[in-house]
Amino acid sequence: MTLLSPQVGTAPETLIDSLVALRRERAGSGSPVRVTWLNHYSIHTALATAAEAVRRVDVCGIDGQFLQWLLRHPARTSADLVVPALLAADPAIGSVLAIGGRGDRGAQVSAALSGLAGRPIEVVAVDGFEGLPRGADLRRLVAQVAPDLLLVGLGAGLQEQVLLEAADAMPQGYALTCGGFLNQVLQAGYYPSWAYPLRLNWLVRLCREPRRLWRRYTVDAVLAVARSRQWRGAMRDVPGLGAHARMSGAGPSPRDAAHSSPVLAPAPRVADNLPVPGRAAAGGG
Repeated sequence: MTLLSPQVGTAPETLIDSLVALRRERAGSGSPVRVTWLNHYSIHTALATAAEAVRRVDVCGIDGQFLQWLLRHPARTSADLVVPALLAADPAIGSVLAIGGRGDRGAQVSAALSGLAGRPIEVVAVDGFEGLPRGADLRRLVAQVAPDLLLVGLGAGLQEQVLLEAADAMPQGYALTCGGFLNQVLQAGYYPSWAYPLRLNWLVRLCREPRRLWRRYTVDAVLAVARSRQWRGAMRDVPGLGAHARMSGAGPSPRDAAHSSPVLAPAPRVADNLPVPGRAAAGGG
């Protein structure tokens, strides 16, 4: 797969339609639709600690116009836009397993997601810091809950690995990483109505969480420019990147289309012994 040339006119709604269609196509196949997102901050850690997991997802979205520009990718979406729209678009989603954040927040997350979906959504919440299950323990939990939608909001790299381990026990549905969404969804009006139209959601986050995020939008942004060529090379081995472009309605350029790899077949199952990044990364992006 080659990298994609910048294009315009992509829309999250197109990605939603594509995800729902793929979920229906895979019904009964023994595999959910696996999706993750990378931004200019998370991509470095994800590629360093969980490159194989990034390569195995079905769709690898680009979150943030900065990384979109650095990778010359034609589409930009994000979990905080896709998850609410997916809940509203697919009535087959009635139960959610949410992994991330602190404590048992199932009732609060259920109320928030039910409001987004316009119907009751049952949620089982798993603490992302204390007692996070892995491997066989995680798969047993997933099999017991049998969620229609899995949301994993942990640190970069760790959330991709946990996502694929958990998805091994899902015969259908959706498995999505979501960064800090599980925290943001509990804060009414986290993003003002003008933030996304003006593409200033990053500034809203910075103003809300300056101590945690100031480095991400200064020092790490400079480092991202220096590492961009390396990342462009590494992302050539990620089939889900091309899937993100095509499923978002952008598609590769004509030159790249002939070399793009097929990406919609279910990804292979994940072994239990994937390396685990430091637990300090858990809890949201």
